[in-house]
Amino acid sequence: MMTAQTSDNDALHSGALAQMARWADSAIVAASVAVVITALVAMFVALMAEVVVRYLTNQGMGWPTEMPNILFPWLVMGGIVLAAQRGQHIAVTAIQGWLGRGGNRLLLTGHQLLITATFFYLAWVGLDVIEITGGEIYPVTGISARWAYLAMITGFVGLGLTALTTLVHLLQAGDPLAVRAHNIEDEL
Repeated sequence: MMTAQTSDNDALHSGALAQMARWADSAIVAASVAVVITALVAMFVALMAEVVVRYLTNQGMGWPTEMPNILFPWLVMGGIVLAAQRGQHIAVTAIQGWLGRGGNRLLLTGHQLLITATFFYLAWVGLDVIEITGGEIYPVTGISARWAYLAMITGFVGLGLTALTTLVHLLQAGDPLAVRAHNIEDEL
């Protein structure tokens, strides 16, 4: 009787943890998509406005040329986080063929722990970079360069959280190689 109650509690706990990981994944994907689309649209509109004004007046507005410096890091980091969420980063999988499920689970768990520690550490170090770059101001817009560097810290946190949710999925998956496996058929 005690084992049935314990397994029910474990199932409830793992189900709640898995649900939290799925919710976090959804939030990370939604935020990343919003950042990528916003950055792309804002850069396009700013640069198109610069082209039109330059064509009509032979003078530039100035501020649109600073927008890619501020927004491109957000676009790149948003794309990197989305790729991590979808399992679309380059991976070397030769050793995984030699390992069984248990070995792959151990390997991938260690991998996710290393990724988590690395990206949260980089985010922490990035806070010092923001302090250093806070004095750099773009001349036309007056925007601090810290906004561009904040993209890196935000991306590092997104990658660290993705590694944590991947770890949760790894610990609960029947086949560890199926977690964040990229299926080209899903793209079609």
